[in-house]
Amino acid sequence: MADLGRQLHEYLAQSKAATATGPSAVPAPPAAGGSQEEAGDSGGLRAWLGALNPFPPGTAPGAPVWPWTGEEDPWLPGLSRWQRLAGSGLCVLLAALCFGLAGLCVPLLLLRARKFALLWSLGSLCALSAAALLRGPARLLREPGRGALLYLGALLGTLYAAL
Repeated sequence: MADLGRQLHEYLAQSKAATATGPSAVPAPPAAGGSQEEAGDSGGLRAWLGALNPFPPGTAPGAPVWPWTGEEDPWLPGLSRWQRLAGSGLCVLLAALCFGLAGLCVPLLLLRARKFALLWSLGSLCALSAAALLRGPARLLREPGRGALLYLGALLGTLYAAL
């Protein structure tokens, strides 16, 4: 724990020094074979994340990072990232409501199979639209994965069997 506290203090001191010198001062990652102390730089969050580093090279510390900023979706013109996040959150809430109501129909599944299938399918469509809002519908349809195609096939098969 003492080592973690020391690293935190070094990181905070480094970020204060970086803001004093300007926003273009980006700390270099530590050397590949050595520890952070050998490299003479604490590295902070960027070094701890390693291969999972979400920060592109040259990103100033504290700069907002959004994985899909570089690509504007043609189907969602003019929507800011916060509008897309809010819409996605609303779709997730609607999906949870539909899944919950479908779960209430499970004990009566033999009597109300259509209601269950419709609620479950509507919840699935809301969940897919939440993903489409975050990622962009054009990209989601342009690069479908095997799992997504299987999920859509199962969704359509459920609707066909129930209706």
